[in-house]
Formats: sequence, structure tokens, C-alpha cells
Amino acid sequence: MKKTSIEKPKNILCCLDYGKNSYYLAEYAYKLSRVCDADLYLLHIVTDFRRTAGFYVPHINTDKLESDIVKAARDKMYALCEKVIGDVAASHRLVEQGHPMEVVNMIIEKKKIDLLLLGYGMSKGTLSSFKTDYAGRFLKNPTCPFLVVPFREA
Repeated sequence: MKKTSIEKPKNILCCLDYGKNSYYLAEYAYKLSRVCDADLYLLHIVTDFRRTAGFYVPHINTDKLESDIVKAARDKMYALCEKVIGDVAASHRLVEQGHPMEVVNMIIEKKKIDLLLLGYGMSKGTLSSFKTDYAGRFLKNPTCPFLVVPFREA
């Protein structure tokens, strides 16, 4: 795509961290996807902690713990979608495990994402720093166009 041209996105990916602003971000993503007539994918990433947890806490079955965390994350994604958007196909509610940057890039490639939505925390009216995990890294080396949605923190 040329820098001087712009096309409507066909596939939008919204990364959610289930923080207090996730409902706002999901609603914004949904409205934007309706305006653009695009497919919306909602993504939550469960950090893969198996290697570290096994070293520090060897008596816990990390596989069971990890599967419980993923199940709880899927349940929360379903509840968030039901509250904010309504019925969202399971194939568009994504809960993945791994390193956030790698997972986001994999989903961008796999789902042919045209636009990535990221949350941006604003503290006391200043744009001092990105508070959502890994959002700042996309400014340096984006793998697709992205939109940063600001929200003011109390």
C-alpha cells in the first residue's frame, strides 16, 4: 500500500488486556468495524509462564494451572463480548498463549489483519507513556497499520 493512499480495512484486530478500559476499547472496535464493514477479531494473550513457574514453583502442575487460566480468559472474553457487542463468533474471540509480540504478529499474518487497535493510557492529560503492554513497540516497527485509542485514567 502506498503511503499516500488509504483503504478501508477488511479485518480489524483489537487487543484486550481485560483492564478497566477493555469494555470501552471493545465497544470502540466494534463501532469502527461496523462503519468500515470489516470483520472484528478480539484478542487476549495469556503470557506463557511455564518455563519460569516450573523453576520457581516446582510442586505446582503448571499444565493444569495454565489450562485453567486459559479457560478463565476464554470465559471472560465471552462475557465481555456478550456485554459490549452481543453475539460474536467463537472464531473471532481469540485467546492465545505466548509472548505478546509474537502472538500479535502471528494473528496479523494468519487472519490477514488490515488494522490493529491498541489502547493508550493517558495520565493527567499528558501523553507521557504507553501503559498497555507492548503498545509502544508497535510505534517502532509496525507489522500492519494501527490505531491507538486513548483513554483517560482517573
